[in-house]
Amino acid sequence: MWMNTQIVALDTNINIYYSPWLSRGADNAVFMAEILKDTFSGNPLEITVYTKNAEDEGSGATAVATLSSLTGGFVEANVTGLKELFRFGMQFKAGAAGQGAEFRILPPTWYDTAV
Repeated sequence: MWMNTQIVALDTNINIYYSPWLSRGADNAVFMAEILKDTFSGNPLEITVYTKNAEDEGSGATAVATLSSLTGGFVEANVTGLKELFRFGMQFKAGAAGQGAEFRILPPTWYDTAV
């Protein structure tokens, strides 16, 4: 879905980078990412899922989940009740300029709630 992205810190401030807005495939999804390399000293890369409707103004959105750690460098989140659009926010705080992370966000598993 979003393959082999590398983020490098230019300073030691808290930084957030956002993906483009994407259309959802269903009401619910399981999102997964693989952290290939993370050199942020003591402050791991955090990936959050945001959602909003198409008519909502601006970039404001609701954070619905933060991907949490699994084994082997994978993180995931099971998100229910997605609105029309979603995107990812990658937040990090480097201990020194030049630290960074390389990751890939895998295609989500979409599903509807059974009635």
